[in-house]
Parts: sequence; structure tokens; C-alpha cells
Amino acid sequence: MKVMSLQEQHSCALEILKDIDAFCRKNGIRYSIAYGTLLGAVRHKGFIPWDDDIDLLMPREDYDRFIAEYSSPRYKFLCRENSEDVFIAFGRVVDIEKTRYVTSAPWHSRKVKSGIWVDIFPLDYVPDDFGLYRSVFNCFASLLTQGRKCRGAHAWIERELPLKNRLKVWAHTHLHPRLKSIDPSQFASDYVNLLRVACAAPTGHYGQLGCADGLECWFDVPMFEDYTDLEFEGCRFMAPARWDECLRLMYGDDYMQIPPKEKQVTDLFRIGNLYWV
Repeated sequence: MKVMSLQEQHSCALEILKDIDAFCRKNGIRYSIAYGTLLGAVRHKGFIPWDDDIDLLMPREDYDRFIAEYSSPRYKFLCRENSEDVFIAFGRVVDIEKTRYVTSAPWHSRKVKSGIWVDIFPLDYVPDDFGLYRSVFNCFASLLTQGRKCRGAHAWIERELPLKNRLKVWAHTHLHPRLKSIDPSQFASDYVNLLRVACAAPTGHYGQLGCADGLECWFDVPMFEDYTDLEFEGCRFMAPARWDECLRLMYGDDYMQIPPKEKQVTDLFRIGNLYWV
């Protein structure tokens, strides 16, 4: 297999995003480009040059509709709600034919062969009191850390992995018997169920707790009621009409400033590679 360049990854991910966009517009499903993708649209009119994926946000009700209704001749939507082989608490629209992801931190079982993807994170109701929200967030962040360790303990060695990563997989799978005893699929299912129960009652704020990495993602609900189209790689995709406020929450008031060279790094290559099949 041939390793995909970052530019090839961008091109393939963009095609997936176009497919999602067309489906969502046709069926009245709300989504928004998010995180580095939203920042890239505003600051670069496309991908941040060193970014390696595309992120979307969907209010939970739209996310559930997407699970039930999305279909494509080219791609597949995988999440824990529709597949026991998934080990994460959010969803990915993946290419399962032309590309393949090889990693030391698997997000699904060996039964699934997936390639490049677009992440879709559900937005859930969270407490209006920031202190209480912080406590809820920290609980899910702790669970997320445990889930990632569990996934690492269930990794498998593939010949395409660099030697360092193969040694890392061996260490994770042989030196952590307690983690090895935990089923990562069941862990993800319990995480999703807890999230759905804890965040079921409507409030005035949304949070993204499926992958609880950013405490700053505490949005008032109206921020995701009105949408606009922003340019991204020569196309136009949906974003919150209040995108400036959204970016300031996530990245601070200086979000338009280019970071120093040492911080211009891709995350994905630390734990795996994408290949052409």
C-alpha cells in the first residue's frame, strides 16, 4: 500500500464532506463545519495547511436523524449506535473502498476496514451554570482518557506500522492486563448511554462531550439555530451565522493569527498512517 500525502488526504476528505453536505441539505439536517475546519474556512478559505481532517457538529436530534437516514454509494457512517465494532462515542463518515487507516490506537475492531473519514460530533444539552458544566465535562473527560487507554490495549500489530508504533502496541497489549480485560465496544456503549441520559433535559447551552477534549466548547443553543455558508476549498459549506463568536470561544480573540512553526503539526501521523488500497 502507498502512503497518502496530506494533500491527497485533503482531497479525499473534501469529497466526503461534499457528499455529507448534499445529503444534509436535501433532507433538512443541520450541520456545521467546526474546530480546525471552521477556523480554516475563515482564516485560509480552506484547510489549515497542516491540518489532517474535517470536523462537523450536529445538534443531537439532527445527529440521530443522520444515523437513521444517511446513505451513500461511496461512503459509510459508523458510530457506536449502528455498529458494535465502533469504540468511540461519536460518528465518522468513512471511505471503506479506496483508502485504509493503520494505527496503534484503533477506533474500531479488526472486523472493520476503514480509511479516510470526516468526524461528526453530536451537540448535547449541558448545564447553564458553568461550574456545574465544568464538573460534568471533567467526568466525561476522565472517561474519555480511560476509553483511549482501553482502545490502545486492544490494538493489533500491522506490518505497515513503524517499528516504534509496533513496540508501543506490544507494550499496551501485554503490560496492561486490567485494560485488556475491558471490552472497548461495551465501554463506548456505556459512554454513549450515559451521555444520552445525562444530557437529555433541554437547557440553554450545548456542549460537545462525545470527545470531551475542549472545555471551552460551551455554546448557547441559539448559536446553532441560524446558519450561513462559508467558503472552503472553492465550495460553500454550512457554519453557524455567529461563527466569529464560536471561533473566539474555541481559540481566543486572536484566532486569525498564524501559530509559530513548531505548533504547525498534524495529529494523525503520531499514531498511524492513511494508505491508498
